[in-house]
Amino acid sequence: MTSIESTAFGRLEAEGRLLKPAHKAPTKAPGRFGFRGEIAISLDPVANLEAVFAAAEGDDAALSFLAGSLTSYKQLPALVEAIGANLKPEGKYFIYVGDLERASRYMVNFNGVPIYVLPIDDTSVYNELIEFLYIDKTKMKKFDTAQKLDTIVDAAIKYDKVYESISYEEGLNRL
Repeated sequence: MTSIESTAFGRLEAEGRLLKPAHKAPTKAPGRFGFRGEIAISLDPVANLEAVFAAAEGDDAALSFLAGSLTSYKQLPALVEAIGANLKPEGKYFIYVGDLERASRYMVNFNGVPIYVLPIDDTSVYNELIEFLYIDKTKMKKFDTAQKLDTIVDAAIKYDKVYESISYEEGLNRL
């Protein structure tokens, strides 16, 4: 059984960043540890990545998947600073941002790690992911939290669509 200490979540847990967990345990997929809740990204000002879905595979030091919501695009550097050591170029990271135009969909690269930066349409990250990754919503209703997380992670890992690649600064200029 995978323990949190042996995963990419170990550091985040030790730093007290994993907040309001609805799930913080191994999932049904062998060797996968999942988290559903919030991740603290800064204390001054207080900012959290909300509605988080995240997973780590085995004893990999990086998260294989992360999705969540930020109020503002300007919070991206704080997110990357807080989680940066646990991100890898091959991971799938989907950050929904409240102040992006509806048609905005970008790949923003931070230290060699591409992050999907997407608008949130007054709905939940869960609903956005279901639609974005073409997951059957009816089937998802029958699953527990661990199964939902596994289904989302498996679909995200296969997702290969590429959006316009921009720098963080270019994104600021488009707000």
